[in-house]
Amino acid sequence: MNLNIEKSIEANHRKATGVLSCFTLLCLLLISLTTLNLYAQDEKFTASVSPQTVSVGEQVQVTFSFNGNGKNFKAPSFSGFNILAGPSQSSSVQIINGSITQSISYTYILQALSEGSFKFQGAEITGSAGRVISNAFTINVVKGSSGQQNKQDASGQGQVDGKNVFLRASVDKTNVYRGEAISVTYRLYTKVTLLNYSIDKIPAMNGFWTQDITLSQQPEFRVENVDGVNYKVADIKKLIIFPQRSGALQVESMEGDVIARVQVKRQSRSNDPFDQFFNDPFFNNPFFGGNVQDIKVPVRSEPIRINVKELPENAPQGFSGAVGRFSCEVSLDKQEVKAHEPVTLKIKINGKGNIKLIESPQVDVPPDFESYDPKENSNISANASGVSGHKTFEYLLIPRTPGEYKIPVSDFSYFDLDKKQYQIIPAGELLIKVNKGDENLVVGSGGTFSNKSDVQMLGKDIRFIKTNVPDFRKIQTPLFGTILFYSLLVSPLLLFGFLILIRRRSESLKGQSGLIKSRKANKMARKRLALAKKYLDSNQKNKFYDEVSHALWGYLSDKLQIPVSDLSKETATDALISSGIKVENVNNIISVIDKIEFTRFAGSSGSTSGDLYKDAITAISGIEEN
Repeated sequence: MNLNIEKSIEANHRKATGVLSCFTLLCLLLISLTTLNLYAQDEKFTASVSPQTVSVGEQVQVTFSFNGNGKNFKAPSFSGFNILAGPSQSSSVQIINGSITQSISYTYILQALSEGSFKFQGAEITGSAGRVISNAFTINVVKGSSGQQNKQDASGQGQVDGKNVFLRASVDKTNVYRGEAISVTYRLYTKVTLLNYSIDKIPAMNGFWTQDITLSQQPEFRVENVDGVNYKVADIKKLIIFPQRSGALQVESMEGDVIARVQVKRQSRSNDPFDQFFNDPFFNNPFFGGNVQDIKVPVRSEPIRINVKELPENAPQGFSGAVGRFSCEVSLDKQEVKAHEPVTLKIKINGKGNIKLIESPQVDVPPDFESYDPKENSNISANASGVSGHKTFEYLLIPRTPGEYKIPVSDFSYFDLDKKQYQIIPAGELLIKVNKGDENLVVGSGGTFSNKSDVQMLGKDIRFIKTNVPDFRKIQTPLFGTILFYSLLVSPLLLFGFLILIRRRSESLKGQSGLIKSRKANKMARKRLALAKKYLDSNQKNKFYDEVSHALWGYLSDKLQIPVSDLSKETATDALISSGIKVENVNNIISVIDKIEFTRFAGSSGSTSGDLYKDAITAISGIEEN
């Protein structure tokens, strides 16, 4: 019995030892994986320079970054530069989702001694995989200006004025036609170090339609000589503007603030050798964190006057304000269809100019066709040379009667800036053949289809046998001479007269396209806002703002029967008030337009996108209630 107990104890001991061994191996495996994960990251060694172009006597920062655990760092020889500070070393370790990354950086502060283009070989460092060399880099040094000494003096006293940092607006032309594109650039000029800048007031651009040009989030500075003085210059805002009315217009001022960091010299109060030693420029360098002052400086650009000429008076019929150079294509997706089958008529306009404001040429749909409001799509881009792209209008048509039809499309016209005259692109007529549809298909109520079958006579010589007495009823009074009889007699005449009135009214409305657009303004605006809501839900903010802006301006244009090219906030306000709309409702829709333009221009606003969407619907509803 004791022998069995000992065997049992020995077996349990072996099991426990096996479990412990497995646990030990698992721990070692996890430690190995963690170690491998630590060193599995790709080791990269990069060199960066800020700024890349400086003047003689100015400072430049060179940083070498290595994403690993490096050692034995060796920097290149900085010939042509004085090393004011460095190398300062910093390192960091990050643990994200169990992945460990480590990086180390070395920073130098250099001072340019002479002008020229200096090319440097990469630095060297030893990583886990051996010796690694960074990328080579270049520093451009231009000639120092006569105002450079003034800059140092101003910095030494902790003073910054309009000569050290300022904001300037520039345009590529000041004499233009109505609807012609103008490129506007706002540039920031500085001779001192800037930590940050903010825009407090964006220009209203009254009388202009605007299109932003996308710039990088971080301004790229370059050196530019202004009146013999070298400045670091960065473009902080670019846009294309289109004047909507003739006369003298003005590109308003942009206002903001910058935070400038200037160096303040120590004031030695005695001939103490320690004061003189620590007053050396080496210790006054901002790298050491002392003797610097951050100053808030207001900046403001000057307004620019624009002279806008009216377009020539001999505008062709149907001209809607297109200015630039364009082409127009009109097509049908099918030239032959069956009755009740849909067909798409597509108008595509390509070119460069105020393409976003272009309206669709008129399409005369035959009366035997059912038509719907056109669907608009656009692909437009803006750069320094202007705005270009294409805009399409798609009409859904459903023929109801077989036959051969012609669909006339009005000519597309525009004003050519190069030729200084109007150009007409004839669209002509589109031919379509409609064949007979399915014999078993007829149009029911609500546009649905139902089957029909022929009634066949099987026989009429034998009547069925009645097995019981039928339920006899008294014969009713004859219809002739009753009120119902005369009503039925007169109703065709009344119906005919009613149809004539409807036809005359329809013909009258065909010549009043503006009135039709005015009545459908609310419907079109809500369709566009519905599309904007889809962009909002999918987090496509730029498309959302463009579509809400398009919906509001399109609504005002249709409601007031004023072309978009002639419409501005001032004309819209005057027209709405003249139409009897309450001032409160007018201010609401203009306020929403201002918020949209501010958000598109400055990149952010006090209102969220959802609030702007609700405000747009509320503003349109307020006008409709009036």
